[in-house]
Amino acid sequence: MNSQILYPESVYAYRIGNDNKVTIVAKGHEEGYCNIEITPSMATIYPPIYMVVGSPCAAIGYFPYTVQKTVPYSTDLDYIQFQTANGTERIAIHDVMETLDKTPNIELLAKAATNDNQVTGYAYNSSDINKAIDDAIAKLRKKFPRGISAELVSSGFVAAGSPVGIAFYYAVMEQKS
Repeated sequence: MNSQILYPESVYAYRIGNDNKVTIVAKGHEEGYCNIEITPSMATIYPPIYMVVGSPCAAIGYFPYTVQKTVPYSTDLDYIQFQTANGTERIAIHDVMETLDKTPNIELLAKAATNDNQVTGYAYNSSDINKAIDDAIAKLRKKFPRGISAELVSSGFVAAGSPVGIAFYYAVMEQKS
């Protein structure tokens, strides 16, 4: 399937100390896209331009997404280039160990980090919670191949139209350690 560039609402980049890796987190909302991820541009430029891409699918509804990618990155650069709706922007790389005693900047981590232990399963055009839970479990198994022990955090049903034109059930599950 063809991937299309999506434009996130917010993008954060951070590294820990002098690590030669940068973690990029992008957040937004999309309708009709699946397999959303951060990828580098095909252009052979330095530094590379990163972007969010997704594949069109039958997902009906305006869903939030949070994607994260850790990439090798030069310690000489204090920004990444990211494709947004306003064009290519420079996103500052924040050092989460920026305090004098070298303890992590919890405020920055809370702002940028995602709850990597949660996934959302959907049952499109259905009111069957079991389908939504099955979808969430499949996503957890893909994310945690060594085994899962999860808890249902939230669930709900959304319907629009008369009597019901668009409907889906969702289930948010969280991996417990």
